[in-house]
Amino acid sequence: MKDFEASAEPLQECLNAAELAVQESSTRLHDLTAKKQELHKLFQMRGITITM
Repeated sequence: MKDFEASAEPLQECLNAAELAVQESSTRLHDLTAKKQELHKLFQMRGITITM
């Protein structure tokens, strides 16, 4: 179980960083389209593919 936790830690850190970045950008962006574009850009920077 410790091996799994250790291997999941970098992913969790990435997700936490993405969540924080999205929350910070949400406070600056007021329209939904801009929020979606910002989220898409953040995930692209981390190499994560999402569909909208």
